Amino acid sequence: MYNDGIKHGKEHINRPHHIYVEGAYYFIIGRCLEGKKYFSTSQKKDIFVSVLQNLQKELNIKIYSWFLLNNHYHILCSLGELTFTTPKSDHNISYQSTLVKFIKRLHVITSLLINKQDDTPGRKIWYQYFDYCIRNKADFWKHFNYIIKNPFKHGLVTSLEKSFHYKYSSNSTWFKRFGMDGLNECFIKYPVEEVFLGD
Repeated sequence: MYNDGIKHGKEHINRPHHIYVEGAYYFIIGRCLEGKKYFSTSQKKDIFVSVLQNLQKELNIKIYSWFLLNNHYHILCSLGELTFTTPKSDHNISYQSTLVKFIKRLHVITSLLINKQDDTPGRKIWYQYFDYCIRNKADFWKHFNYIIKNPFKHGLVTSLEKSFHYKYSSNSTWFKRFGMDGLNECFIKYPVEEVFLGD
């Protein structure tokens, strides 16, 4: 099931409310505060991956693709149940949702563990996150392709082919499943031109 693309109610210019739909897919971006590179080491990236895997099982979140950089991440996922948040009256009071709980716990737990390692208790690691409800099949695959190409986009690898083997992502899983020909076919069918802007 995909989002109908309809705007539901008033949205705050900086903090729009979120609509969560049963069976829908979501593209999530989480960024570190002020763009700081809190996940610059393999050890810290491993912490993120471990927390992500545990929460995926605990909350029944289906993760289709993900990628972690030094200061942000991308996740393409779906929820296991019908949940939503919406403004109540004129206040920013929201109903709890599985996706909100997932992101909040991902941020809280990784912050605690990173700060424990750095001996900086209470330091804020994460800024706000952005979520986007996927609209249709083509939209899903464009975001999927965007995530796969991210290691190359950000200069972590020297070629698109090497993106398939970037450790802190789901890329190697899909490379094994689809092969290079299958992924290239997907790139051609569902192009993501903006990935290469500025490269």
